[in-house]
Amino acid sequence: MKILPPVIVSFAVTRQCNLRCIHCYSRSVDTPHPDELTTAEAKRVIGEIADTGARLIIFDGGEPLMREDIYELIAHAREVGLRPLMGTNATLITQDVAKKLVEAGIRALAISLDGAEAKSHDEFRGVEGCWEKTIQGIAHAQQAGIPFQIAPTLRHGRWQEWKDIADLAKEMGAMAVEVFDYIPAGRGTESLEFVLTTEERQSFVRDFIARQLADEEMVYRCIGIPQLWVEVERSVPEEDVLMRFVRTCCGAGLRYCCVMYEGTVYPCMVLQKKAGDIRHQSFQEIWYESEVFKTLRDRDRLEGKCSRCDWRHLCGGARCKVYEMTGSLTAEDPTCWLEEEELVR
Repeated sequence: MKILPPVIVSFAVTRQCNLRCIHCYSRSVDTPHPDELTTAEAKRVIGEIADTGARLIIFDGGEPLMREDIYELIAHAREVGLRPLMGTNATLITQDVAKKLVEAGIRALAISLDGAEAKSHDEFRGVEGCWEKTIQGIAHAQQAGIPFQIAPTLRHGRWQEWKDIADLAKEMGAMAVEVFDYIPAGRGTESLEFVLTTEERQSFVRDFIARQLADEEMVYRCIGIPQLWVEVERSVPEEDVLMRFVRTCCGAGLRYCCVMYEGTVYPCMVLQKKAGDIRHQSFQEIWYESEVFKTLRDRDRLEGKCSRCDWRHLCGGARCKVYEMTGSLTAEDPTCWLEEEELVR
């Protein structure tokens, strides 16, 4: 199998954050990790990511704007040929911060918004008043001309709120809405009551497909429910699939990976199986030689129902959920709702 370079790499540059999100994959707190990568180390990693052939880098956290050298790192990414993006809660984006981001070379923001109104967002994000600050930050980013997408997280009992958040995103001028399933990774393992039921995921998938087909302006993406793409292929005309849908899941270890603030490399921010450490290996060595990545890339290693599924190269199951639930990278996906007869194209 020919191994292609990653298309996109997330770089969680700090665990420090001003919020206390229930589902935080990096278990962020209000202080940096004692072994956080230095500026020089971070720049080396960014250069190695570029040398591997990646096109995009997402500066993430924690809250990346809490790292003092973040503008320097963004500028360095641009200098080595990467397209720098940022995942942020936007609460710290003042007019001055937005200006600095533009000057550093940021190309777009992915802004977390988990409620169409303050109460549900603030409860999930752990700090009262943060919804208002996020909305203000979005306005400052828009005024500075920074393209942005809105990223809500689905959760049990409130999953339908994503549609109201998407409506708000359109009003605010977002270019896309990227919906995340609740994945019990990191701090998220402590609040399993937010995990969606199978029926909720199926209902979401139906609503997601219908909304994208009805909306010619907004781009919708989904992370954490790869079965969505099986349903798209089965129910949407080919021309509409090609013209209207953007496939993003699941690229863990295939076209995407995550570098953490102390050097650990994961296949994905929510698939936290260590693939390497950039303090002891180059990024290139990890990407091309890691046994974890090799396992994920070989869909013929899948077990159980996933091994019998003709959609395995398109879907592959939610490996993040499989790993959290079973400790295996290759076991069948227990959250998959496809019946045995639906495994055959």
